[in-house]
Amino acid sequence: MIWNHLKIAWRTLVKNGLFSFINLFGLSVSIAIFLYLLLFIREEKSFDKFHKNIDDIYRIGLTATFDGQSERWASVPNIVGPTMAREVPEVKAFTRLLEHSFGETAFVRYEDRKFAENKVFWADPGIFEIFDIDLMEGSRDNMLVAPNKILLSESISQKYFDDANPMGKILHLDSYELEVVGVYKDFPKNSTLQPSMLGSFSSVGWAKREYWSNASYETFFLLQPPVDLSELEDKMNAVLDRNVEEEDQWFRFWLQPFSETHLYSADISSLSSDNQGDIAQVRILMALAFGILLIACINYMNLATAQSQKRTKEVGISKVVGASKSTLVLRFYVEAALMVCTATALGIFFLATMMPLFNSMAEKSIGIPDVFEWDLLAGMGGIMLLLTLIAGSYPALALSSMTPQRLFGRGDSNRSGGIILRQILVVGQFAGSILLITSTLVFYKQLLFIQDKNLGFDAEEVVSVSLGGGLDDNQVDGLVNAFESQSFVESVCRAQTYPGADGSGRVLSTIDNPDNGMSIQTNRTAPEIYETLDIELLAGRAHREKVNEEDTTVEVVINEQALAFLGYDPEEAIGKTAYNLFGWDRAKIVGVMRDFHFETVHRPIGAYAFHNNNSEWRRNILVRLRGGEMRKNLEILEQQFNTVFPNMAFQFRFLDDHIDQLYASERRSARIVLFFSITAILIACLGLFGLAAFTAEQRTKELGIRKVLGATVTGLVGLLSKDYLKLVLVSLAIAIPVAWYFLKGWLENYAYHIDLSWWIFALAGLVAMLIALFTVSFQSVRAAIVSPIESLRNE
Repeated sequence: MIWNHLKIAWRTLVKNGLFSFINLFGLSVSIAIFLYLLLFIREEKSFDKFHKNIDDIYRIGLTATFDGQSERWASVPNIVGPTMAREVPEVKAFTRLLEHSFGETAFVRYEDRKFAENKVFWADPGIFEIFDIDLMEGSRDNMLVAPNKILLSESISQKYFDDANPMGKILHLDSYELEVVGVYKDFPKNSTLQPSMLGSFSSVGWAKREYWSNASYETFFLLQPPVDLSELEDKMNAVLDRNVEEEDQWFRFWLQPFSETHLYSADISSLSSDNQGDIAQVRILMALAFGILLIACINYMNLATAQSQKRTKEVGISKVVGASKSTLVLRFYVEAALMVCTATALGIFFLATMMPLFNSMAEKSIGIPDVFEWDLLAGMGGIMLLLTLIAGSYPALALSSMTPQRLFGRGDSNRSGGIILRQILVVGQFAGSILLITSTLVFYKQLLFIQDKNLGFDAEEVVSVSLGGGLDDNQVDGLVNAFESQSFVESVCRAQTYPGADGSGRVLSTIDNPDNGMSIQTNRTAPEIYETLDIELLAGRAHREKVNEEDTTVEVVINEQALAFLGYDPEEAIGKTAYNLFGWDRAKIVGVMRDFHFETVHRPIGAYAFHNNNSEWRRNILVRLRGGEMRKNLEILEQQFNTVFPNMAFQFRFLDDHIDQLYASERRSARIVLFFSITAILIACLGLFGLAAFTAEQRTKELGIRKVLGATVTGLVGLLSKDYLKLVLVSLAIAIPVAWYFLKGWLENYAYHIDLSWWIFALAGLVAMLIALFTVSFQSVRAAIVSPIESLRNE
C-alpha cells in the first residue's frame, strides 16, 4: 500500500511541476538555513560543556554599589578564593585567574627570539582540579605551586620551540624569569577560557598579599553537590560580614554557574574573556530559524489548500471505489513526507554549497560533518516529522473528509473554509515578513548609530604601541622622543590604557559624605593625552608630568559625570580636592574634560579621570599619525622601537580597529539577520507567486468574460491584486505592535540607542506592499493579457 501511495504522490508532484518546484525550493532553502542556524546555536550553547565537572563549577562575582547605582563585576578581591575555601564547607577547590598586567601584552624572550603574547594568566594550582586541562608534558602533582613556573599551550610551544621539548627551558616574560614545567593542549574553540600560557599565581609578588579592596581577580570554585545557590550566596556574604566592617562594604557576592558564563554575561563587566556570546542574539536567531521554516510550511499549505479544488474528483472516485478515510489520510501524509524528505536532501546539498558563505557571515568554522552528529540527526528527524504533520495536515484531513456527493457537485462545499484558511496563512506569512523587515531596519539603524556616534574622542589614525612592564623610564622617554621626531607623527603620549580597554577602578567621595562614594575609572597618562585623542577641556588645564616623586599631590582631570557627582561648575571645580581618589585628600582637580565613551555604548558614560600618580605602569604609547603611506610609517616606528628595545617584539594596534571590535557581535548578528531575512521574504514571495498563479488559472474564464464586456488590463490587474493587498494591510496591523514590543526591549540593552520612529514601520509596510504587489501583479498581468478567445475556447 505504501508503495502505491508513493507512486501516486510522485505522479502528483510531477503533474503539478510549478507548484512542486515552488514547494521544494522554498522548503529546501529553509531547511538549509534552519540547519545552519541550529548548528550556530548549538555551538554557542556547547561552550565549556567538555569539562567533566561543568555542573559543579561556579564563578563568584560581586555587585558593587556606588552612589545608589549598582554594577555586576566578574572579578573579586584576591582574598575571596582562599577565605571561602577555608570557611565554606561546600567549596572543594578554588582558583584565581589574574590576566597578566590586567590584559596588557606580555613580551616574551627566549634566547635571541622575541615574542608578544596576549591571554597570559597567573593561576592557582586548583585550576587542574576544577577544569579539564589536557596535559601533554609535565605532571599535575604540585604544578603551579612554586613561584616562577609556567605552562605553555601546544600552539605556543610549537611557535617557540618547534618540535623540541620545552621542559625546563627558561623564558623571560617582562620582568619575570620563568621555567617551563608543562605543555597543555589548546583549549577547544567552544571554551570561554583561552589561555595562551598559565603561570603560577605565587610568582606575582604584589598579588599574593591578600586584601578585600582591589577586585581584579576572576575566581572559580568547584562545589560539593547538591548546590542551593541562594543559600550558598548567603553563606559567602556572611563570610564577608565577618571579615569586613559594614561601613567598609561596597559590594555583595553572587555565584554564576560556569555553564552560563558564555551566554549570560552581557551585563557583567571586568571579564577577562573576549570569547563571549549573548543569549539575546541566540534567541533572535532561534526565532529567525523557526520563522523561516514556518514560512516555507505556510507556502506548502497555501498551495495545497488552493489545489484541493482540483483533487475533489480524485478523492470522490477513491471513496466511491471503497477507499477509507484513513487510507486517504495516509496517502496525503505520504505525499507530504515525500516532499519533506526530498527537500531535506536538497537542503543538505544547499547547506554544503553555501557553508563557506554562511561561515564568513557568522565568523564560524562549522563543517558539514557537524550535520551528521547523532543529536542533530535525531533533531532533524523530529523536525522532518513535524514538517510532514504541519505541511500535510490540511490536505490530509480536509480532503479526506470530502463526501462522494462532491464528485457530482452536490453536498456541502468547504471551498469557503479553504479560502479563509489560505487568507489566514497569507496574513501570518506576511506578518512574519514585515516583522523581519522591521527588525532588519532597526538592527542596521542602531549599528549605524553606534558607528557614527560621536564618542567624544578621535580614534582615527591613532596607533597604540605596547610596552613591557618594569621598563626604564629614560629608555621609554627616548622612544617617545624618537617617535616625535618623525615628520608623519602629530602627537605622542604615554598611557596606562585607552578608550575601550579597562582602566583602574577607584572610588570618588565628597567631604560631606565620605561613605557614599562613586565608582570612577582612572588612567595614568602623560599630559599629551588630550591632544593625541582630541579630548576637549571645559575648564582648567592638562595635568602635568610628575617630576618630583616626593611630591604627594596628585593632579587629576575629571569628566562631566564626576563633576556632576561632586556638585561643582567646571570653573568652580579647579583647585578642589577629589576625596578618596588617591588617599583621602591627595588628589587635586586641575581640569575638567568633556564626557567621552571610554566603554561601549551598551553602558552609560561613567565617571573618569586622567592623573599623574605613579601607582600604575604606562604600558602604551599612543601615536597620532598625520597620514601618508601607513605601511611605510609603521616600518619606521618599528625600526625606532627595535633600536631602543632590541629584546622586545614590536606590538601595535590601531585604536579605531579596537573600538570597532567592541561591536563585532552586533555586526555579525546584523549580517546574519539581513541575509536570512531577505531569504525568508523571497520564500514568502515565492509562495505568493504560486498562489497568484493558481488564482489566475482558476479565474481564466471570468477574466475572459470581463474582457469581452470591456474590462481593461489595468482593471483586471487591480481586481486580482486588491484581495492580496488587503491581506498585507491586515498583516501590517498585526506585525507592527509585535515588532514595536520586541524591538523596544532589544534597544533597551543599549544605554544609547535610536528611537523607534514611525517611518521605520511605515517603510517596512511599504516594502511589504510593493513586494506583494510586484509578485501578484506579475501573474495578474499574464492572466489579464490572455486573449478572450483562448480563455473561452471550450465554452
